[in-house]
Order: sequence, then C-alpha cells, then structure tokens
Amino acid sequence: MISLDVISDSIHRSLYQKTPVTYAVGYREGVFLLSNAGVSNAKNEALWLLETAWGISSVDLHTEPQTIVAESSWSGAKELFLRRAAGEPLQYILGTQAFRGLNIAVRPGVLIPRPETELVIEEVHSVWLSHDCLQMADVGTGSGCLSIALAVEFPQSMIFATDCSDVAIEVAKSNASRHRVQERIRFLCGDLLEPLTSCPELKAGLSVIVANPPYIPTRELDTLPREVRDFEPHLAFDGGADGLFFYRRLLREALLLLQPGGSLVMEMGEGQALHIREEAERLSGWQIQNIRQDDAGIDRIISLKRKG
Repeated sequence: MISLDVISDSIHRSLYQKTPVTYAVGYREGVFLLSNAGVSNAKNEALWLLETAWGISSVDLHTEPQTIVAESSWSGAKELFLRRAAGEPLQYILGTQAFRGLNIAVRPGVLIPRPETELVIEEVHSVWLSHDCLQMADVGTGSGCLSIALAVEFPQSMIFATDCSDVAIEVAKSNASRHRVQERIRFLCGDLLEPLTSCPELKAGLSVIVANPPYIPTRELDTLPREVRDFEPHLAFDGGADGLFFYRRLLREALLLLQPGGSLVMEMGEGQALHIREEAERLSGWQIQNIRQDDAGIDRIISLKRKG
C-alpha cells in the first residue's frame, strides 16, 4: 500500500504544477487517494466528502465537471480525504449517521450508531403494542440514537437516558434538541442504571429498559478493525473478560427498576445469546420473550420480561 505522504505529494504536484482543480479532477484524485489507502467504497465516499467540503451535490459533479475550485477549497477537501485515508471513520468526518430515518450527529468520543442497533426499536414495538404513556430508560445512550428514536416513535412516552461519559451526554442532548424531543428525554450522567435509583418519577417503575452494552471481550479489542480500534471509544466496546460483564449487571439491576411485566431489551454479540439466557434463568426473575436475528442470521437482540 502506498504511503499517504507519497500520495499527497503526488496529488499536489499533479494538480498545481500542471492544471487547475475542477470538480472532476478533485473527485478523481479523491478516489485515487482513498482507493490506494484501502477504502473499499472509495467512489461513493469521495463524492460524500466533496459534498461536505465544497457544498456540491452529485448532480453538480456530473453536470458541471469542469467547474474550477480555488486552491484553498482543494486544500480543505484534501484534508478530509487524508483523514479518511488514515482510517478515521467517515461518520466522524461528515459529522452524522442515519438511524431509523433520523440524522444523528456524531463526533470522536461517541459510539457511531450501527444499523443492527435499530432492531432494538423493532423489538420494543413488538413487545409493547400500546404506545400509551410508557416510562422507558436507555442505558449507555451514547449519541442518544435509541432514546431519540423511542421518543419519536412512542410520542406519549417519557425516556430516561444514562451514560457515564460527559461527551456522550452533551452530544445526545444536542441530538434530542435537533429532533425536538428534548422535553421528553431526561439525560443523566452516571454508571448504567445507578442514576435512576434516586429519581422520584420512577416510583411506579419503568415499562421498558433498552441497552446496547459493551460486549467485546477485552482480549479481542486489539483485533477490531482499525477504524473502530483507533478512533471509537474503547469504553463502548470493552465487555470485560468474557464480554458479559455488563449483561450480568443489567440483569440484576433492571429487576429493581422495572415494573412487573416490564421488558429489558438488549443488543448482544455473536454467540452470547445462550450465555445471557443462562444468566437470566439463574436469577429466576426473568422470562425470555424473544431473540431476534439480524440480517446476517446472528442472534442480535434479546428481550426479557420481568416476572410479576
């Protein structure tokens, strides 16, 4: 693989010693840089980065390819290309990620929402057909994607969202305001469900708790893809020695906060469904409601009902 310094110097010489930069030239050089850095979706990502850097659309690129841009504009675009070529996730560079049709802002220090996490919302819909005045909690809210989606799709409900990261709480609050649901989400900084134990509003108990806890065994963190390992927060992935540390805690602590018949809906890692079921059965306060698979056929979501 060609080094980024060599590629960057080559681009600079080819562009500013020979020809001005046009939309077409900038796009071509972006694809070249990303492809040589091993970005598999280089053509689309180069376009998205130019849309961000130059404020143009794909239509502009194809209908006005010979439009000349200033050297400063090219420098800004090249900086984005180099960040992506160095492995920084595209979502951090663009600043957003789609989730359940919502535009969720993300930045370094906050986990990027994944498509499979949307299945948590699908499962809540399946176990709670009524949308009337539910009280829900989103544990480890991160960007706020789950709590915001719940607030949008369950418009009569109140959501309590927790996270131990001040950065995450800040981003989640901003996202809630962006989607105008901030009045129905209460954000609390703290460890898992601990911030909820002193909330007077929860005397009657919660109807639903959702969580996408860290589930990667500590020993496997170094094997994660570079984009994840080097740029996203390790706290969002490190699930302890066997990846199940936070599930054990949630299964115990959720029993104290869920009302009888309430649901705990959690995302989980590949191969963890059986172990989580065994932990739930050992505690004897849970009834397994459902295990939902993702598009790859992996057991991805588990929902449990608190016995009453």
